[in-house]
This record gives sequence, structure tokens and C-alpha cells, in this order.
Amino acid sequence: MRCHIFTLDDWGKTLDVQEIECGSAEEALQLGSAGVANQPIEVWCGPRRLGRFEPERRQGRPLPRLRALLALAERRLHEGEQHISQQETLINRLKREGRDLALALSVLDTLIETQKAHLQERGLIVAEVAKRVG
Repeated sequence: MRCHIFTLDDWGKTLDVQEIECGSAEEALQLGSAGVANQPIEVWCGPRRLGRFEPERRQGRPLPRLRALLALAERRLHEGEQHISQQETLINRLKREGRDLALALSVLDTLIETQKAHLQERGLIVAEVAKRVG
């Protein structure tokens, strides 16, 4: 049985996916529950969610954890800028070659929308850090 273990952030976005082979749903749940550290974990087999595991939290969102999330958000923003730049370079090349730009422009629009979501996520994290320290 092929299952997936999803590591999630505080807003439910996927941080990591691990594909596992297991003999039963119970085995998948055991592997998922063992993987819980600082982030929530969901275990799925096919289209069915078997369970969700939350780390034990004494505080709402401790500063070290928020700082780690902020570093991840900053990395995503940096990578997003690189992807947008690469796509713009590709579009310019396609334009010079007189080729159809529809798909390339659509991809660029998607990258820009994703970058906006990353900016919004960083803003939420920065606000939460400011609330905790200020």
C-alpha cells in the first residue's frame, strides 16, 4: 500500500511530502505519528486522510519556530524571484524567435501569483514575530 506523509506549516501548507510503502493503514499511522516533531503531520493513503498528528505545544508559536518559518518564507521568496527572472528570460528568447508566448506568459502569471502568496505568508509570520517580541 502506497501512502504519503505530509509535513505542514501552521497554515496548513505542505512543507514536505514523504512517500512510503506499508502493509496496512495502521502501519502508515504509526510511521506518521513517529514523524511528529515541530510541525503537524498528515497521513494519506490514496485520496483518504488516515489521520493528523500535532506536536505537543506548550506555547502558541515559540519564537525559534517562527524564526525558522520566517527563514523558510524568505528562501521561498528568493527562489520565486529566480524563477520569475528565468521565465522572463525565456519569454524574451521566445519573443525574439517569433514563437507563441501564450503558455510561457501563463506560467509567468502563475509564478507571480505564487510569489504574492509567499509575500503574504511572510507578512503573517513577521506580524506574529512582532506580536511576540513587542
